[in-house]
Amino acid sequence: MTTTSVPILRSAAAAYAFLISHWHRALIAAAPYTLLYVAQLVVLSNQLNASSPSDTLISLYWALWLVTPIALLALTGAMLRMSVKGDYSGRFGLKLGQHEWRVFIVSLLVGVLMFVSLVLALMFFVAVMLSVAGGALQRAGIELEESNAEMDMAWSYLSAADWTVLGVVGILGLALVMWLSARVSLAMPATIDRGRVLVLSVWPLTHRNAWRVAAATVLAIGPLLLVEAGLYNLLGLVLGERPFEQLELISAVEGDAASMSIVREYLRWFGVMAGINYPLMAGLYAYIYRNRVDATGEGA
Repeated sequence: MTTTSVPILRSAAAAYAFLISHWHRALIAAAPYTLLYVAQLVVLSNQLNASSPSDTLISLYWALWLVTPIALLALTGAMLRMSVKGDYSGRFGLKLGQHEWRVFIVSLLVGVLMFVSLVLALMFFVAVMLSVAGGALQRAGIELEESNAEMDMAWSYLSAADWTVLGVVGILGLALVMWLSARVSLAMPATIDRGRVLVLSVWPLTHRNAWRVAAATVLAIGPLLLVEAGLYNLLGLVLGERPFEQLELISAVEGDAASMSIVREYLRWFGVMAGINYPLMAGLYAYIYRNRVDATGEGA
């Protein structure tokens, strides 16, 4: 019997099944990207710790910055070809053919779509935040224009109702971004399977299943990221320092939130783990794509 909705548990299980059965191919395919990515971080670290800037190191860093995404594209294409079509062609499964360049175009289009939606959600949240903070200051008898009060001062005047409003708006914004991400999540496997660039045309595949796709994604990648974060913390304890803590061309002291620095730090580590994370996601979305194609009767 054909499933009528995305099976959350089975989708997550299928993602790990693909990773376990293809881990050796995944690590080999990820080797060029991982080496280039780590080399990029090492060069950046040396440059930041050097007493004087080196033109050679700066040139090498930007050269690696340009080449590394190409290796990542090859890895992404390889994992999608393996999971969607059972295609293991190419040296060590890697190549830069039509499939990979279509994936590149799809990733750009999806990236732009997600960036715009994220910016709009953030702008709306900031507008609500400023309105709520201004109202809190007015209730306290403080005129923002006259006192030049900063936002840090406003936080202490927010009531429980104000924090609730900000929390609800933030959750709604995050939910919208997650929903949109789920709706276009099958663009890459569909592009690989059908041999043409597809983005919004995959929209019907996730009809009434966006939240199930999102739940399957969280269930699959969430535990893995937690384990990887734990490994990074353990590595920091062994080394006596967190290796990716201060790796920014622009210092984080210029008004940058400490939380954002921590996020970037973990994102760098997750980038090193791409040889595990990308196969998992490829297996997940390939399984969900096949499930939806069988359920809806859509095909090439």
